[in-house]
Amino acid sequence: MKCFELEQKRGFPDDDSYQEYKKLGGKSSEKEYFKNHDIFIDETLDIFTDGNPIKHNSRNEALKAVMKKAKISVKELNLIFDSVDNITSYT
Repeated sequence: MKCFELEQKRGFPDDDSYQEYKKLGGKSSEKEYFKNHDIFIDETLDIFTDGNPIKHNSRNEALKAVMKKAKISVKELNLIFDSVDNITSYT
């Protein structure tokens, strides 16, 4: 399922992470959030969850890649990170 097919719920933990994002002050639509969320997970999962440098050599490099690919600010990146980490303890 593509992130923008929102007529179907994504389920836990994704639905909860979007609610957390809004609670933290996030302003993006659900469609935009999940586009950026999916980029975030794709770029950071390996290095953040098991230290695997298959895609990026460091967490900072992965975060910079997210900002570049999603075209988002540090503030928006932090909101996405916190929305995921607060629900599933990402790190």
